[in-house]
Amino acid sequence: MRLSTSTCIYDRVLWQQKVHFSARETIERCVRTGYSILDMDYSIYSGEGLPFDRDDWQLWIADLHELSTKLGVEYPQSHAHFYNPVGLSAEQTAYNEEQVRRTIVASGMMQARNVVMHPLTVLDGTWYSHRKSLAHNREYFLRHGELAHSLGLTIAIENMIENKTIRRYCSSTEELLELVDTLNDPMFGICWDFGHANLSNVNQCEALKAIAPRLTALHVNDNRGEKDDHLAPYFGNMTTWENIMRTLGEIDYQGDFTFEIHKFTNGLPEAMHDEAVRFTHTLGEYLLSLVPGTKLTAF
Repeated sequence: MRLSTSTCIYDRVLWQQKVHFSARETIERCVRTGYSILDMDYSIYSGEGLPFDRDDWQLWIADLHELSTKLGVEYPQSHAHFYNPVGLSAEQTAYNEEQVRRTIVASGMMQARNVVMHPLTVLDGTWYSHRKSLAHNREYFLRHGELAHSLGLTIAIENMIENKTIRRYCSSTEELLELVDTLNDPMFGICWDFGHANLSNVNQCEALKAIAPRLTALHVNDNRGEKDDHLAPYFGNMTTWENIMRTLGEIDYQGDFTFEIHKFTNGLPEAMHDEAVRFTHTLGEYLLSLVPGTKLTAF
């Protein structure tokens, strides 16, 4: 298991709403702070007024690929654009679908191997519909899976959130496995988001054992049990990190250990970002040292 981080770790400064760090600067800073294996989070660059909204987005990606090659950065996974389909017009849906398509193409251009995608939730009138959500996602992933396959990519479907105020399809391990089994193609796997699972009160270790044969990616983050805080491990209310690391070793997880912890850094002044990100690298190495059989000299 290798330590990795999502590029969203460099996102905003002092909680500003606009993306503050460019993708190019983000890659350079991640390398400077110890990371050479990255999850390119295209979702923070997609949408109206952002790089994937421009006609020259492929030139932008080509420039990032050239920089990454020069710096020796590897992208085992990326994160596609995602959206909520409820209440969208046909025009809005088409726009979002094009953003998804562009981010999948970009993943291929950056030579990623695995692209993380969110399942979509469909309502039956005014409430969640399991039947319609399953049917919609089957069509959605088969369609985008055809493009991903042509680019040499696999797709990791991410677990979602269910709590007192929100219900999303694939919040449960059972639904996630059902969807992957229905797609019935080895190119579809699972990305496990620990923060989402914490909000859904899932037994994380048992879930990891259940999805082990299909587990291809991780989003490692913590929260305080109320919102999707995307904090670094130990900075939320999760108390099972030692058990989680042991379980990842037991199931022989072969993917990367990828932080998705942008809200741990978003509130900081720009001058403090690099020091905070260096700390997360040290924290990640410590967590990996908890996996039985792993030998890291620092711990």
